[in-house]
This record gives sequence, structure tokens and C-alpha cells, in this order.
Amino acid sequence: MFSDCVLLAMLETKDKSIKLRRIAEDRIAQQATNATFSQAVTELTKDRTAVLFDGKYHPQPEDMEYLVIEGYTLPDAIKEAIQNPQGLELYVPEEGKFPPIKALLLGKRETKDGVDLYTVAFQKFKQHQYITAAKHHIFFTGETYVTDTRQGISIARSVDCVYSDGKLVFRSYYYARQIVDLSEYYRIASNQDIQSFVSSPIMFMDNGDEFVVAANSWERRKIAAINDAGTLTRFTAMEIKSKAKKSGVQIRVSGGKMILPTDKTERRVILAFLDEEVYKGPFTEQVFQTNSKKIAHQ
Repeated sequence: MFSDCVLLAMLETKDKSIKLRRIAEDRIAQQATNATFSQAVTELTKDRTAVLFDGKYHPQPEDMEYLVIEGYTLPDAIKEAIQNPQGLELYVPEEGKFPPIKALLLGKRETKDGVDLYTVAFQKFKQHQYITAAKHHIFFTGETYVTDTRQGISIARSVDCVYSDGKLVFRSYYYARQIVDLSEYYRIASNQDIQSFVSSPIMFMDNGDEFVVAANSWERRKIAAINDAGTLTRFTAMEIKSKAKKSGVQIRVSGGKMILPTDKTERRVILAFLDEEVYKGPFTEQVFQTNSKKIAHQ
């Protein structure tokens, strides 16, 4: 898949901007890296079923599925780097320290019918992949170990997401979102959305105005999903309370309005219930909260 491609490092930046550096490899190292990434791309989706990403379902490691975002927009900075990697600054230690890496990537460009097509594989870079002089490294050679004080990085045999033909595929949202921006494809509630939520005719919350600006990303995702489903317009507060009771969730209702708790733990349970992510175990009758949901059948 990858041949004569240049390994790039995507650096960590405070403003989340894309900053890329070129990793200069000798011929043998380059061939090994290209082969490692090519095999990893195949393994990412091998014998697995594609599932369109909707922000609600997150496959677990044991699930034989992977997620797909169609129509993903590859950032121009990455395209430009793949077109002209030699124009990038080299990735080298600075005063004995490595500039922090967010991800390693390998990409190629092909032109078909006058259209540029890109294939890019991303590997989330982890702390243990740095090889620094801060530790004493010994390597096995022949029958003995020898010391080596050189600095470097290690290349894992896996990739976390792949872009090709306008699609982004990945198995773990957790790692993919640390590499590329997925906010456009995973809607979170704006302040206006949250204000609409807490001001609903069937909802009440003390200090709701403070919650509008203080809500965290998980709460914003839940509220966006609840608003999109129209739950607060399709059911009355008493109907929701009744459904919640059957699931083992207690919701207070006063004057025809649900009381959204100011306590974070209590509020989390109710928001998860409203987004249909809370259920009662049929045997233990304990209340469980799931972090993922997928329609089993229709």
C-alpha cells in the first residue's frame, strides 16, 4: 500500500493547530516503516464489519466491527505535507528533548482522472514510544547485551485510523479523536442548545444559567442527542418519570416539570436515561449505564 512514503510526525500544539515534521529515515528504515504501516492498515479492518459512525455506538476491542465516517474532510495541512514532505522541517531532539508527538502518519497521493486521491494512516503516539537517554538501554546482540545511548522513537505495529477515498475508518473513537478533529461529525450541544434544554416546558433546573456555560463535553453530547430525538417534546414529565421508574431511575417532578439535579452524579444518570443509555438488569434488577449503544434489530 505504502511505497517510498515519508514518515511524518504530528506535533502536540496548545491551540490544536496542525504542525507536521518530517522524520528522515535511511532506506532500510523507510522500507520497514512502510511495510509496518501497510500491514497495520490491512489489520485494522480485516474480517470486520463496517458500521457508520453516529456518535452513539463505540465498538469494544472484542467486537468484530469498525467505524466509518463518509465524506470526511482531510485537512489541507496534511495534504500539503504529503505532496511536499521535503519542504517540512526535520523532526529532531531539541537540547536533548523530543518535541512532543501527537501521532505518526504515513500518506500517499494518487491522481485519477485529474483528481488527487489521498490515503493516510495515523498512529496515536504514546509516551513509551520515546527512546531517550534518560533511561539506560541495553540491546541484545549475539550472546550479550550492549549499551546504546542514542535517542529515537519506536514504531508500533498498529494504526488507529485511516483516511482513504473520502472516508475515515477507525475502531476506537477514543484514540481517533486524539489524532484528528471529529467534532464536525459528533455533534455537541451549544450554549443555546443547553439553554433550550433547561428552559423546556417540562424541565426545571436550579442555576440553569450557570449550567449552560459550565456543562462538560459528555453532558453536551447527551443533551444534543436528547434534543435531536425530540424526547422532551414527545413525552410529558410524568410519562418520562413513569418510564424512568421502570428502569430503576428516580426522577422528581414538580408542577409538571422534571427537576434536573445540580448534583453531577445524579444529573449524569438522568441524562444517560433520557438518551436511552440506562437499563435495569433483567436478573439482578440493578441499574446499569452503558457508554455505547447500537440498534440490535428493527
